[in-house]
Amino acid sequence: MANPQPDFAVAAQAAHQLGDQLALMGNTAVGGLAAILQEIQRMNQRFDRFEHSLKAERVNNISRLQNSSVTRPNQHLAVLHSYADNTPLPNFPDTPAAISGLSNANLGVLLRQLELSVAGDRLEKEGRLRVAIGLLEERV
Repeated sequence: MANPQPDFAVAAQAAHQLGDQLALMGNTAVGGLAAILQEIQRMNQRFDRFEHSLKAERVNNISRLQNSSVTRPNQHLAVLHSYADNTPLPNFPDTPAAISGLSNANLGVLLRQLELSVAGDRLEKEGRLRVAIGLLEERV
């Protein structure tokens, strides 16, 4: 009886298929690495937003403290900052008297940028903004 002989065509095809599969193994690492890098970028964006928010909170606390000493309607207010990017809030009222002169749209924008509710009537919204600004006197 003759010993079985190798089929070189089958062996060559198997080696070729093995080579193809081994070449694809790098794709899992690349795909996984891309997903990891994407998640790191998302985490960095969240950390940046958190950092802006913390800095804005610190600035706003100081501004609220300054505004708590305001006793006259025409006295200057310290500007609060946006939690989103720690920039001064646009259209922020210069004085307590200017709060009642804000348009409904600007009042809503300020409340939203301070992450406050925009529910209620005009007086409720103004009151909410006055508290957020740090005003202690109701008539100011």
